[in-house]
Amino acid sequence: MGLFDKLFGGSKPGIPQIDPADANDRVRKKQLILVDVRTENEWQGGIPKGAHTVTLGDPRMVDTIYGFMKEDASAPVAVICRSGMRSGRAAKLLAGAGFTDVSNVRGGMMAWTAANLPVKQYRK
Repeated sequence: MGLFDKLFGGSKPGIPQIDPADANDRVRKKQLILVDVRTENEWQGGIPKGAHTVTLGDPRMVDTIYGFMKEDASAPVAVICRSGMRSGRAAKLLAGAGFTDVSNVRGGMMAWTAANLPVKQYRK
């Protein structure tokens, strides 16, 4: 495992990392639920197209994401933040809560935008 993965959510307990382009492709095909866990202020600059939003600091984050998944804890879900660090923590929380197919978007929004992947305007 590389240093990047260890720093940004890839260390034990082994949260899988997903490439931003792969995440985008799977979201477009409705094969993955993508959740942006940055702050509302950060969302003002845009969120990944097809993503849901809930902040990592929201005490109801796990329940909210469970709702996005239509209450199916086995549905594939990926989390994204600015760099991959907060989303790595969110992914670990979800895995600890019983979600069985959780991944972290490698490099976060920094990698997403660097790859010129689609971003939409955030709306409350």
